[in-house]
Amino acid sequence: MELTKLCAKYFDCCNLYDVLGADKATDGRKLKRAYFKRSLAFHPNSNSEKSETDEGFEKFKTLFKVYSILSDEERKWVYDKTGCVWLDEELMDNSVNWLGHWALTFKKANDSVINSFLNQYRGSMEETEDLKKLYSLYRGDVPKIMNMALFITAEDEVRIHDSIQYMSDQKHRSIKDIVKKPVKRNMVDDDGGKRKSKKVKKPSQGDLPLSTNL
Repeated sequence: MELTKLCAKYFDCCNLYDVLGADKATDGRKLKRAYFKRSLAFHPNSNSEKSETDEGFEKFKTLFKVYSILSDEERKWVYDKTGCVWLDEELMDNSVNWLGHWALTFKKANDSVINSFLNQYRGSMEETEDLKKLYSLYRGDVPKIMNMALFITAEDEVRIHDSIQYMSDQKHRSIKDIVKKPVKRNMVDDDGGKRKSKKVKKPSQGDLPLSTNL
């Protein structure tokens, strides 16, 4: 199956950058970190619920394929210009040592390093910003956000779910406050020099700005 179709199947988006939480301007170091965060929850040795299913391992493999495109200067250029994906034949073979590839990419990522990273990531601004990006990408769809969010333990899962719900509550509260604001009237002169009130157009639902908390 084509890589973009795999992304749509497992991550509900076809854009390779969105899959990793990156964009065209993301440098190599940040791209690698983004891939690390996305792939960690699906790593077979992470002991997370996401990694315990066959689908979880397929997602792990798909993420590596995405990273192999965006981390290669020539393949990235082709994808950016044409939208076409150029994969090595090796990566099309199901007999690939996927864990070995991951270990070579993150040579220092032993259990101690991973646990240290997770302890620093939990509740951090980085985690919050990652959740905001997912919230925007999936328009508040909780199951899709939870599929992509990095969490390992059941406690993390509950905390992440609560954070997403809070973002949703804040968004709706912000919109409600804007709608409730009284309509302003500006005084303007007409041709006869008299002053009259001019009703300011009330913004439509589509014009409403998102909450700054999103």
